[in-house]
Amino acid sequence: MSVRMLSRRWRIAPRRGLAFRMVLAGGVMAILIIGTFAFLFMAIVGLREAATTARGSKAVLIASGRVQKLIVDLDEDMRGLVLTKDSSFRRAYDTDVAAYPHLTTALERVSAKCGPTQGRWAHRIVQADDAYVHEHLVPMMNAAKSGSPTARSEVESGQGLRQLAALRNQFANFENLQRKVAAVSERRSIAAARTATITAAVSAAGALMVVCIFIAYLTRVIVRPVRQAATVAGALASGDLAVRMPETSPGEIGRLECQFNAMVGSLQTNRGKLWQVADEQGALRRVATLVACGVSPAEVFDAVAAEVGHVLEVDHTEIIRFESDDTARVVGYWNDPRVPKVMPPLNGHWPIEDGTVTATVRTTERPARMKNYERATSAIGVWAREAGLRCVVGCPVKVEGRIWGAMLIHSLKDEQLPDVTEARMQEFMELVGTAVANAQSHSDLLASRARVVAAADESRRRIERDLHDGAQQQLVTLALKLRTVETTAVAPGQARLKEQLSGLARDLSSILDELQEVSRGIVPPILTRSGLCPALRSLARHSPVRVDLDADVVGRLPERVEVAVYYTVSEALTNVAKHAHASEVKVDLVMEHRAIRLSIHDNGRGGADLTSGSGLVGLKDRVEALGGGIEIVSPVGGGTSLLVDIPLEPAEGELAQGSSTA
Repeated sequence: MSVRMLSRRWRIAPRRGLAFRMVLAGGVMAILIIGTFAFLFMAIVGLREAATTARGSKAVLIASGRVQKLIVDLDEDMRGLVLTKDSSFRRAYDTDVAAYPHLTTALERVSAKCGPTQGRWAHRIVQADDAYVHEHLVPMMNAAKSGSPTARSEVESGQGLRQLAALRNQFANFENLQRKVAAVSERRSIAAARTATITAAVSAAGALMVVCIFIAYLTRVIVRPVRQAATVAGALASGDLAVRMPETSPGEIGRLECQFNAMVGSLQTNRGKLWQVADEQGALRRVATLVACGVSPAEVFDAVAAEVGHVLEVDHTEIIRFESDDTARVVGYWNDPRVPKVMPPLNGHWPIEDGTVTATVRTTERPARMKNYERATSAIGVWAREAGLRCVVGCPVKVEGRIWGAMLIHSLKDEQLPDVTEARMQEFMELVGTAVANAQSHSDLLASRARVVAAADESRRRIERDLHDGAQQQLVTLALKLRTVETTAVAPGQARLKEQLSGLARDLSSILDELQEVSRGIVPPILTRSGLCPALRSLARHSPVRVDLDADVVGRLPERVEVAVYYTVSEALTNVAKHAHASEVKVDLVMEHRAIRLSIHDNGRGGADLTSGSGLVGLKDRVEALGGGIEIVSPVGGGTSLLVDIPLEPAEGELAQGSSTA
């Protein structure tokens, strides 16, 4: 197999796991420890054998010395008895002879333990000793005991000493051999002790080194990654998702590092998407809040353009409305303050020409993109090229299912807006279309309420005119006729008839007065003729509760404002007279910042509520139809305060008009 194929197989083969590495490291440590203890055991065994050999040699030397001394003592006892005839030598001889077998047996036994060579040598020495004892000493002792003269001559001849010298030479050679064996054993013992010491030292060092290597390996593959994981986890807990773990560990720890980094990357991506969604939702919430607050459509469009520009991080944004004459009109735009200002293009109004993003969006009702304006010939294309635009993305804005306009996004960078996807814009525009529809509905509601209030006021005027020109005039004529009949047609003697006619005339006058009061409450002529301040003073004079009026208004106001203020004061005074049990009412009317501010406060029992009673609800509808606001503060026992703000300029209806023209 070639080297290339081997290397390829090595790259393809998966790396061994951490468990395999732990088992391998444990096996290596076990082999090293077992080998170390085997060497140590062998050294100890060698030391023990050397010591045993040394002890055996020493025992042989001792046993040999005892036998040699015994032989010498036997020879001396024999000579002493032969030469001196002293019986003490005989007794000593008998004792030594009795001990001789035990000593020779002990010599052979310890010599045999030391080895076969020593055993055979000891056996030969014992045989020579036996021959000397039995062939020389015993006959000499027997001759000495019997008094034979040959014993003395035999002793004096020196033959026994020569035999004894030969025996002693054998003992000396044997002892020299044993001393050599003992020396060799001692050297072996020293060498074994040295080997054991070295082996123990090497074993301890090797075991320590292996343990250190294993600890270092565990630290590298487990402890360090765990510490790094703890550090990364701490950074993640603090919100830093840019941290990563080095993917250098083997086995399962390495895979865990890879999976941990993948998880952190996924969290970072999800957090980016979450921030993106949060930005979009925040932008839409702010736009919806503007619509709910009833701001003008122009402000809503500018706010939408700004929010889209911030969310998508582009240079320019604009909201255009498709007109019925095949033109596009800018109704809202935003320009990044960090780039040159070029918005709105072409004074905010240009024709919709073929080949442009505007025409594509209106025709297909789908998002469109233009990446190059180098060859553009349309008016908006020439403007885009001169303005330095590199990319334009358009997305349709639909209101109630119909194409209303478009959102256009401009970029001055060479990048083709990779993050501004049409799908993302379309999602955003769907909600923007809903916000526009809500703003339109709100505008339509305000216009409808204004029309309802205006129609109600017109009906009141018509009723007042009909009452003034019809029923009131007829009642006045009828009252005059009754007075005429009373004074001219009744005879002097008909007092009762005259009294009845007079009562009918009074009842008719009372009905006429009540009808005039009703007519005056609908739309008083003084309001139409003289204006708001005289009409309010008339209300104050006719109020059963004392009214402190302070009207700081010069000149005439718009009719809708005068009627609203008049009915507000009239309804408030009526409620005070019927429900508040107050003794005084304070009415203040001022004009500030092109708005009328009306304040009505009484010292009655309080407890009034805008949600209860048709009178206050009607006032609220009338004031809000004019773009104003009404607030009531009425704690129980603390009187009632009514605060009204009405703008002098009419509310704008651009949104409704724009939708109708589209």
